[in-house]
Formats: sequence, C-alpha cells, structure tokens
Amino acid sequence: MEVKKKLSIADLIANADKIKARKAETRELYVKSLNATVTIVKPSRAAVLDSYEIGEGAGNSYLVYECVTEPSFKDTALQAAYNATGYEVLDQILDSGEIDSIAKEIIGFAGYGTDSVSVVEDVKN
Repeated sequence: MEVKKKLSIADLIANADKIKARKAETRELYVKSLNATVTIVKPSRAAVLDSYEIGEGAGNSYLVYECVTEPSFKDTALQAAYNATGYEVLDQILDSGEIDSIAKEIIGFAGYGTDSVSVVEDVKN
C-alpha cells in the first residue's frame, strides 16, 4: 500500500506558483454541431455555486457562458447577430445537449464529481 505524504505549509508555499497556474488552466473542447473547438477555463467556486442556485438547465447555460473564453459568448456583436442577450445566446448557437455536455466538462475540470479526493485509511498490523 502506498503511503501518502502529509501536506505542509512549506509545501504549499513552495508550490504557490504551480497551484496558482493550475487555477488558470484552459482546455479545448470539440463541439460537433459547430465542427470546431471552444476554449474553457476552470470555473471559480462562486460560479459553480451560482450555477447550482440557478438550477440545472439555466445553471448549465450560465456556467458555459461564464467559462467558455474563446469564442466569448459575451460579445455584444455576437449577441446582436443572434438577437439574444446574456446566456440566452447559447440556445441559438449550440444544441441543448451540447450545453449540458460542455457544462459537465467544466464541472469535471474544476474537480467536482471526480475522484480527486479520497479517504486515507489507517493500516493496523
């Protein structure tokens, strides 16, 4: 059985730049209906909590709207072209299942619903 290292303040300080950089990571997602990729960024905890508060359907749209950085769905010219404001523009551009799939990828990218944390059990001889 692998022994897990105990995290210390010194480790956190030594790795501060690496940890901060991880928060700003991006990923490319391929969107089939557009035959192109979009860039997502990890959501803040506040954005995830806001999306949960809004509710599953609109909350997913909110999360995609906030976390897709390229192209920016916040662009006013884009919204004018589709005659939609805010995250309503997503319904004009993406298939509804794609919005939910992108939101799921964003949530997973931030570590929600994954096995990124586990219980360490004591082994007794």
